[in-house]
Amino acid sequence: MKTSNLSRAVLALAFLPLLAAAEPCEKTALAQQYAKMRSDDQSLRGRYIHILEMEHRKEKFDPKEKDQLEYTISDIDESNQRNLDKLIEQCGWPGKLDANRAADAAFLIIQHADLDYQLKHADLLAAANKRGEIPNKIYAMFVDRVRLRQGKGQLYGTQQEYGSNKMPPIDDPKNLNQRRKTMGLPPLPTPAN
Repeated sequence: MKTSNLSRAVLALAFLPLLAAAEPCEKTALAQQYAKMRSDDQSLRGRYIHILEMEHRKEKFDPKEKDQLEYTISDIDESNQRNLDKLIEQCGWPGKLDANRAADAAFLIIQHADLDYQLKHADLLAAANKRGEIPNKIYAMFVDRVRLRQGKGQLYGTQQEYGSNKMPPIDDPKNLNQRRKTMGLPPLPTPAN
């Protein structure tokens, strides 16, 4: 009997590293990690955008607060990107986990990253869009942001300059609303690009 218990204990210890490695991919824990990253991503952006709008309207604002928000948001973004990369490496793309809320969180992290990080994950987002895990309207925002950062015009007209709400250039403006319609976006007045 003692040998049997000892064998079970050794066997349990042998599988302990596998259990620990699998734990981060457990659905509830994974959904909670994505929810926290999404919350962190969004926590300060509204205030920062409000300050940019005040700055554009030439209203008084605290430049130190703006600078602090920029640093803090940048730190959060970098942390979220490291965490997202680890989660994708360990557990794969979140797919429909938590009714697509995890995929939405992953999208926001990628959308708010620099161009290199966006391009690194562009194929993942395209595939998630095709599977219905990221809606067309949201994917259009990603496409436009990447194109603008590459010095190209937007395809869908989803991006505006923060503060001024000025519309950056659009490729083939005559067909803008046709493209928007295919992505489930409402029509816009055709810009004169």
